Amino acid sequence: MLQFGKIAIIGAGNVSYTLCKLLKDKDIEPFCVFVRNESEAVKMRADLNVETVSDYEKVMLSDLAIIAVNDDAISEVASHLVDYKGLAVHTSGTRPSETLSEIERYGVFYPLQTMSKGREIAFDDVPILIYANMPEDLIRLRGFSAALSSKVEYCDDEQRKAVHLAAVYVSNFTDVMLEIGAKILKDNGLDLSMMRHLVKETMQKAFEMSPEKALTGPARRGDMETIENHMKMLEKYPEEQDIYKLLTNFILEKYHENEKL
Repeated sequence: MLQFGKIAIIGAGNVSYTLCKLLKDKDIEPFCVFVRNESEAVKMRADLNVETVSDYEKVMLSDLAIIAVNDDAISEVASHLVDYKGLAVHTSGTRPSETLSEIERYGVFYPLQTMSKGREIAFDDVPILIYANMPEDLIRLRGFSAALSSKVEYCDDEQRKAVHLAAVYVSNFTDVMLEIGAKILKDNGLDLSMMRHLVKETMQKAFEMSPEKALTGPARRGDMETIENHMKMLEKYPEEQDIYKLLTNFILEKYHENEKL
């Protein structure tokens, strides 16, 4: 049973797009989508077949308002919802729930997933971290979230910030490593696609065995000859060489006392 009859989404970015698509895939029609920029509103209507609005009048009639905007815009949005009678939640991993405390009923709805427009995401087991300032709203928010994913977790502000920090390491920094790898391969007439199976196995093994037990490679083995050869190869990439040195020394110091570049 749907916990909120009228669901408004505020924003026109990656999270808003993904949530609109997700709701429609679950046969839940968004009540409205607040989009300030008209060209973005036109695109959302064309792409997602949703009703867009440019003022808060209709948003105020909703039962749940999902604020899916940049972190630094959440407070500004909240200032327009002071008299809102529904439950207002933001989707930030770092902003405290109290950012919405001017609103009577507030909380957090944070899907732990990277999102981009045009990407199809299977949400069935994506963790959704929730919080609400009122116990009855937490129950409603849990029920709503459970209609979207099988993994719904209560998370306070400090826990959510820790999750976000960890996500930067395992997701954002991983993307940077892939970008560096792609650059080195391209400069040698090769393509990143050849790393696909290695990356998949690395990730699967880390989750099955633990990252520490899954770790292999020259630094883990203490293979200084290979490490020195890599450092020479990276001389034409000074920034990437610094990253290699930092991470290699981190591993060497952990597993091989007295070994360091």
